[in-house]
Amino acid sequence: MAVAPTDTAPEDMPYTAAPLPHNEAQRLAALKRFEVLDTESEQCYDDMTTIAAAICDVPTSVISLIDEHRQWFKSRHGLEATQTPRDQAFCAHAILRPDEVMVVPDSTRDKRFAGNPLVTGGPGIRFYAGAPLLTAEGAAIGTICVLDQKPRELTPMQRSGLAALSRRVVEQLELRQLVSRLELQSMSDGLTGIWNRRAFDRRLREEWSRHGRHHQPLGLLMFDVDKFKSFNDTFGHPQGDQALKQVASTAQASLRDTDFLARYGGEEFAVLLPNLGNDGAQKAAERLRAAVERADWPARAVTVSVGVAALVPEGDFSGNTLVARADQALYEAKHAGRNRTMRFVDWPVHA
Repeated sequence: MAVAPTDTAPEDMPYTAAPLPHNEAQRLAALKRFEVLDTESEQCYDDMTTIAAAICDVPTSVISLIDEHRQWFKSRHGLEATQTPRDQAFCAHAILRPDEVMVVPDSTRDKRFAGNPLVTGGPGIRFYAGAPLLTAEGAAIGTICVLDQKPRELTPMQRSGLAALSRRVVEQLELRQLVSRLELQSMSDGLTGIWNRRAFDRRLREEWSRHGRHHQPLGLLMFDVDKFKSFNDTFGHPQGDQALKQVASTAQASLRDTDFLARYGGEEFAVLLPNLGNDGAQKAAERLRAAVERADWPARAVTVSVGVAALVPEGDFSGNTLVARADQALYEAKHAGRNRTMRFVDWPVHA
């Protein structure tokens, strides 16, 4: 796309912010569905910016994603910044023509960019070329682009190579999204819709590590539906399934947003309680138990027994220690008559 040059000094020039694409709402929705903004660096994307810089023989290349107010870099090669304002973004102009590679041979001779802070200041962009990242629904969510501090052009082969890389970036984003969905499905309980045992085990490792680094307590509740076998025997498994779903939803409603509820197996559930010691975990357990007891049950009253444990993670223990303690407390709650909460105090002494 040819642009008339300017002989005006860059410092005297304004710069032109790109207008919004005609499909801006659809474009932003497509970008957000990938759930990639502000994620950590990933080797596959870093490889692509390295290849782009090599193909085009430039010092800098980035994968830029354009949201409402900024361009954020999923990967950057030869650049320190992680984002810039959208109104300064060359890539915001590139996505307006999603079917072509936009090339700016010399930004100081382009009326759109001569006064741009990215040109007049750091990083001193003189040359830019960007290939839009075009999704299956035709939304340009960003670009893979190359930059230089001196004027230049791309050869036809370099343009083709950059366009090919843009397609590979989109394929990688789609693959990332698919893997995330499959992983979510594999960690969700099909009956209740909450997390399953696999998800719980992973989250326990993560929280144990995080709380250990910050020396913060981590609480755990293990709770069991009282006399669930007799419930199934009396009312049948379909009614039992409905009861489990209601237990899960009732328990979830009693918890904080930061708590992590999972179906541990059968009629047993587990709740991770970040930053709660024994007293706070005990209160959370009692709220949960009382909420289940007060719920409106269509077949017969349902109650739960709850075991409570809390630890500040340290070298002598693992997350499995917390599970063992909560499980012991749950056993004691059931042994003491059910429909109650019990806190782990110590292991029983056997003669």
